[in-house]
Amino acid sequence: MSQQSTLGRFLPLVGAVAIWGGNWPIMKLGLTHMSPLWLAASRFGSAALISALVLGMLGRLRLPTRQEMPLVAGVALLQMGAFTALALWALQYVAPGRASVIAYATSIWVIPLSSLILKERLSLAQWLATALSYAGIVVIVAPAFSPWQAHTVIGLAMLLGASFAWACNIIQLRGNRHIRLGADMIPWQTAIAAVPLAALAWLRDGAPVFLAEPQAWPVILYTGPLATALTFIVVLGMTQKMPPVATSIAMLCVPVIGLIVSSLVFQERISADLALGLALIAASVAASALATRLKRPLALRPL
Repeated sequence: MSQQSTLGRFLPLVGAVAIWGGNWPIMKLGLTHMSPLWLAASRFGSAALISALVLGMLGRLRLPTRQEMPLVAGVALLQMGAFTALALWALQYVAPGRASVIAYATSIWVIPLSSLILKERLSLAQWLATALSYAGIVVIVAPAFSPWQAHTVIGLAMLLGASFAWACNIIQLRGNRHIRLGADMIPWQTAIAAVPLAALAWLRDGAPVFLAEPQAWPVILYTGPLATALTFIVVLGMTQKMPPVATSIAMLCVPVIGLIVSSLVFQERISADLALGLALIAASVAASALATRLKRPLALRPL
């Protein structure tokens, strides 16, 4: 295969990763027009509509089977609903670049949970990956405690909770590897995520008056149809053809792009602690990649 055709094969994934990286600063901007819960609900509600439309036009829209339904609900409520709601709430207190790095560090939970719940025998390289990711997180969150900044600490705790929710869903999917969820499940996942988020938003924040604001619609269109529906369809198709290691490395680029965009838009400083923490997390991905060559791979990719 020629170098040009290989590059062309990866271009859709590169575009999706770039869109996801830019999504963090966009979500931060969206919080100036709507509450975290309404932003999350509008993101998945609009994604459900556009993905159902696209898949319907392609003739690929179908209902989940009885075996798929628990996994569809897990992706909807854990990876989409809980992760996004907690991450958006945290963005009120934590800069988007730093927030994206913490939220994407799922390896701090996935590898230990794989050992405890799935009873997987982990290699030394996998435990090294866990240690490096923990070290990276400690370096990134430590400045919030010296001096003590209560709101920042709350935001960081929410981000760790978001990554934990995502990790729980990864464990659920790994425990049911005989069932593969395709792009045709995205409308149901996003719809199931949107319903409780919208109900909570209405109860807590009242009616969605932000829909009358023209400035809110570009945020909704970017976070929902573009950064959720279409990119999930692309990424799902690509990750099923790629090794888990390549996908894990690609996903690490999401917080890197988020950090770069945030530094340009919000003047977020890429401090020494943030750069070191990101480098340690990148090293954990490299250690995990080494583990896949020595042992059965441990998938750390999102759906």
